[in-house]
Amino acid sequence: MNFDVDLLSEYKELLQTTNLREAYQEFIKLFRYIRLSLEKSMPEYKFQGNIVENEMDYSYFLFTNKNLKEKGLKMAVVFVHSNFQFEVWLSGYNRNYQSKYYDLLKGKNISFELTDNPTRKDYILRVTLEESVDLSDGNLLIKEIKSISNKLLMFVETL
Repeated sequence: MNFDVDLLSEYKELLQTTNLREAYQEFIKLFRYIRLSLEKSMPEYKFQGNIVENEMDYSYFLFTNKNLKEKGLKMAVVFVHSNFQFEVWLSGYNRNYQSKYYDLLKGKNISFELTDNPTRKDYILRVTLEESVDLSDGNLLIKEIKSISNKLLMFVETL
């Protein structure tokens, strides 16, 4: 197997000449804080044990409760690295559930972004936090994410 030596050299240079490692560690610290804070403030939900880091495409953690599980749904707090934004997703447990809810919601006037392809995207509905959200204020960030999560969760109750 061959590897792109230029990309590997660039990675090495970034590690040696920037604060890339420290910046990534700070991001992980922030994301863990969000997960733990939401878990403490939302005891009626079961949170996944770990943060999933998906090759710097996006990082996420999942949570659910009895009602969501019965409907084949779960929630995710997601950080999209390419545009440096947080999102909250409503997802299905598998592509069949994704498609079922997509079919139920398409054509309806809803205040959330509906996936354009339930068999290829990992969400049914998503909400992106405003770009202007202050990442240095963990409490404000938690408040925003929790507010969006609650709106999505209330919407699920109507399904």
